[in-house]
Amino acid sequence: MAALEFDLIDGLAVGDGDGRVLHRRVKLRSLTAGDLEDAALEAERVLQVGGEPVIVVSPTKMSNAILRRQLLRIGDIAGPLQEVLFRQLTAGDLELIQSEADVMDAASRTAVEAALRRGRSEGPAAEL
Repeated sequence: MAALEFDLIDGLAVGDGDGRVLHRRVKLRSLTAGDLEDAALEAERVLQVGGEPVIVVSPTKMSNAILRRQLLRIGDIAGPLQEVLFRQLTAGDLELIQSEADVMDAASRTAVEAALRRGRSEGPAAEL
């Protein structure tokens, strides 16, 4: 499983007064199928539509739940990051984490695509 480390711009402050600790170092990991399923389940809500129950998924909650699961740690805080802490991140730090996760996800997709192409030749035989 791939991992990536970087520092937050503003950091995540936890605690009060003299016990307040600023966590900056982030470690992200690649996603698993389980992460996606767990995030989808977390983002689901049951609504009543015309007297019938309907399951809806919030894209925002799903995206945040996925990202929280990719966080192995922020400073000394082990992931997945609790929603209450995730909501305390600054917009700049959230954008940075999302950007780094996008880079990691793109690299994973590229590796999978390359593996699928391995052993395949170009030309008419490849089309069989």
